[in-house]
Formats: sequence, C-alpha cells, structure tokens
Amino acid sequence: MAANYLKDSFVASPLWAQAKDPAREKKDKVIKIFKIIFKWIKLTLYAFLFLMGLWGCFQSMAETELRTDVALGSGLEFGFAFGTTGDYRYDLSGAFGSEYYSFVASNWGFQYGPFFAFFVYPGAMLVLNIMYLLRDVWGGMNALLAIFTLLFIIRVITLLISIRSTLQSERMSEIQGKLAEINAKYKDVKQDMATRQKKQMEIQEVYKKYNIKPFAMFEQLFVTMPIFLIVYRVVTILRPIKAISLFGIWDLGASPLTEITSNLSNGGWVYIFFLLIVIPAQIISQKIPQMLASKRNNNAKAISQKGNEQAKKMKMTQTIIMVVMVFVVASSPSGIGMYWFLSSLFTIAQSFVIHYFVVSKKKKGTSLEDKLKSLGIQ
Repeated sequence: MAANYLKDSFVASPLWAQAKDPAREKKDKVIKIFKIIFKWIKLTLYAFLFLMGLWGCFQSMAETELRTDVALGSGLEFGFAFGTTGDYRYDLSGAFGSEYYSFVASNWGFQYGPFFAFFVYPGAMLVLNIMYLLRDVWGGMNALLAIFTLLFIIRVITLLISIRSTLQSERMSEIQGKLAEINAKYKDVKQDMATRQKKQMEIQEVYKKYNIKPFAMFEQLFVTMPIFLIVYRVVTILRPIKAISLFGIWDLGASPLTEITSNLSNGGWVYIFFLLIVIPAQIISQKIPQMLASKRNNNAKAISQKGNEQAKKMKMTQTIIMVVMVFVVASSPSGIGMYWFLSSLFTIAQSFVIHYFVVSKKKKGTSLEDKLKSLGIQ
C-alpha cells in the first residue's frame, strides 16, 4: 500500500514538474526588466521629440527673432560669422538691423532654446559645411547634395521605425477577417457591459496572437513631425540657400506661389514647372506604399465593416494632409519644395526596400518573426 501511495503521488505530482531552473528564472527576470526599461526609454524619447516639435512650431510663430524672410540680411539667418570666408553667401551680414537676427555657426544657439540648439543647429551645420565645401559646383547642386545627405542620415536613423510601422499596418490588414468574425458573432447579442468586455477580450487575444501593437502604427507620426520642422527651419534660415538659384532658374529662397501670382510674366512662370515636378513626386510617394501593401495582401480579405470605415477615414485624412502639403510647398520658399522632392524619392525607394524585405521573409514562413526580433523591431 505504501508503494502504491508513493507511486500515485509521483504520478500526480512529478518532481521534474516542480523543479525550477534558477539560471533560467534569473535570465527571464533580467529580460523582463530590460524590456520594461526599453519601453519607458522609448516612450520618453517619443514624448521628448513630440514636445520639441510642438515647442519649435509655437516658438517660431510667437517669437519675432525666429521668423524668416526670403531676402538676404532679413529675418533669422544661419551662417559663418561676418568676414570668416569673404563670401557674402556664407558670411552673415555685418550690420544688424531691427529685422535681422544672426545664428552664428560657431555658436550652438542656446539663446533660441533647446529645439534650435539640439536639433536645428546640427542639421544646419552639416548642410552649411557641405554647401561651402562644394560651393563651386554648378547650378546650386551643392544645396541638393547637402540636403540629400541630411535626409539620408535621418532616413537611416528612422528606418527601423518605418519598417515596424509598416509591418504593424500589414498585420492589421491580415486580421480584418478575424475581427469581422468577432463583430458578426456579437452583432445580434445584447450589448451590455459584460458582452462588450468579452468582445474586447477576444479582440485583444487576436492582437496578442499576431503580435499587434496599435501604438506602433503611430510611432512614425511622433518622429515625422519633428523631422519636418527641423528640416524646414534648416532650409529657411540657411543664408547660402537663400542666395542660391537652382540651375539658374529657381531661387530657393523665393516662394513659388508668390512668384506665380505677382511675377508671372517676368520669370515667375518657371515656378509652375517647379510645382509640376515637386507635387506629383509627393503624391506618387504616398500612393506607392499603398499599392505595394495591396499587392502583398491580395489574399487578405478585409471584410470587417469597422475596418472598412477606418480605411475610409484614413483615406480622407491622407487627402487632407495632401492638400495641406500642396499649400505648404506652394507658399513656402522653394528650398522646402526641394526638400519634399528629395524626401519623396527616399520614400519611394524605402517603400520598395521594405516591400521586398517583407515578401522575402513571408516566403520563409516563421523566420520573419525571428528576424524582426533579432533586429529589435518587435
């Protein structure tokens, strides 16, 4: 009987099921702590970037000394100190009038706040020095190369965020059918508190199964806005950009809309062609990612009514953003249009890179998840 008791106890509660690996537990605990720390660092960084973007936006509107002007020697300008190079395009003016404010390259510009000191200054210094180094290149190509370099660095830094955002949108498209089934299941059920909670729990289970983090799709927004403001300020305050005529026909400091409406017959008409190059490129850069996403997910049926409603709202939002973008490009200095054009080329190239990355990993099945985890995208 004693032997049977020991046997039953051994079967009911095996020793190896109770045994714990201290080393494994310690490793799991360290990983968990690391994930929590990384999460809070990321949230803090995004919050900081977003606040800096808001700071830069409202600061530029509220403080007179931070406003820009297309004319040399007016508004806020960034360049080398007066007399440094002997080139009026790169050296700041010697006379400081009531409507002229300098941002000397040798000074981080803390007097203009943290947004200018920590974000605008490094970008402006990079572009200024590249432009001066290539100052003898024909047709203002030094400005194109300098801004291209700045954009390349920014896009490399934010590439993982772009991939993560794209993949999260990808997964949302793939689960629309499952979400539709859940919505249909509870369509004719009394919508009391308990039912709504049960429905939400099932949706959360689907999100968990497919590793969907809704916040991840909006990460790019928290990074895109500050980046645009940084580049906008760099382009509008740099003295050499205000002094350059791209290919001898487009003054980068001039506004296309102003030139077209007030100077059409005296050379302003060339800015029509400028807009016909810049605006279509931006529109194409918005459409290409959508087309590639549809191509990747041609087997994913988005039959969820809620999903279709969200898609319509997103399309409307994108249309509004596009209209605002067209107005900003047309009314801002042409240097901003040049930035948008180069940015569009980067977006198109990046979309194809991400597309082929996702497609190649999908063909390998589960290796996609392992690859993303190894890159820290999950």
